[in-house]
Amino acid sequence: MQPRASAVAADRPRVRLVRKGSLVREGARVVDASSTVTLVEASGKHIIVDTGLPRDCDKLLFDLNSMRADPETVDVVVNTHLHMDHCGCNELFPNAIVYAHVLEDPPVGTNRVSGAVTLLPGVEIVPTPGHTPGSVSVFVSAEKRYAICGDAIPQKANYDSNTPPAIAFDRGLATKSMEMIIGWAQIIIPGHDGPFDVVGKR
Repeated sequence: MQPRASAVAADRPRVRLVRKGSLVREGARVVDASSTVTLVEASGKHIIVDTGLPRDCDKLLFDLNSMRADPETVDVVVNTHLHMDHCGCNELFPNAIVYAHVLEDPPVGTNRVSGAVTLLPGVEIVPTPGHTPGSVSVFVSAEKRYAICGDAIPQKANYDSNTPPAIAFDRGLATKSMEMIIGWAQIIIPGHDGPFDVVGKR
């Protein structure tokens, strides 16, 4: 017997944008940046992907409260990499298990991943190196396929121009990671911009 469509939909993860990231440049130089923050709800658990700059913690709390999301009930925090603009408010989530790639040299107490990890059904941490050696993305199979990709794709402009991040330890790896993300995802949530659709996918 097949489950009812409503039951299947109820079991799918849900992806919600908490805070749109920002990136300010002067010419080619980045002078200010704070990451996009995303909430994934799956199997009764709450996952936050990236947490922004320390100066933005009060704003992040306000955004979470407006969504009726309690930081103390967040179960998991995933940092796509450990630049401060992506992990600066980790302390807001005292009960969360924090995940980061081992090549980011995460602090003691962090769950260190070295390959793909299934967090929950439909939610997977996927290595997407290039911007940094240990950059990861979170792939979510919800009503559509979401890639929450940090600085593997910093902004929609990178996608539009098919250009990997300007700051990259390995541009070849960055290009391959970008191609993998675009090949899988229907919706991309970049590191410093709002969500956007991948052209040609429904």
